[in-house]
Amino acid sequence: MIFISEPAYWMLLAASLSACCAAAFMQRICRIRGAALLSVFAGASGTTWLLFGPIAAIISASFSAAIGLVLLIASLVRSGIRSMPNSRFEER
Repeated sequence: MIFISEPAYWMLLAASLSACCAAAFMQRICRIRGAALLSVFAGASGTTWLLFGPIAAIISASFSAAIGLVLLIASLVRSGIRSMPNSRFEER
């Protein structure tokens, strides 16, 4: 676990994490943006694999994906709660 003390690992983790979390903050995700985010995530994970090995890459990718998934679910819940009163009064 020597990779924890390397600054390059933390920069690659930040790039991977930002690519995963960016989907939660976008209003619309088109194919081009989705492909760009996926390529940044795959590039950061692949570079982590090449520089620090498979354990570092698995830790980085799973942490980034988990945080991105939690933020995406939170944003979907927030937007659903925000639009719920509007849809309730439109049906009447």
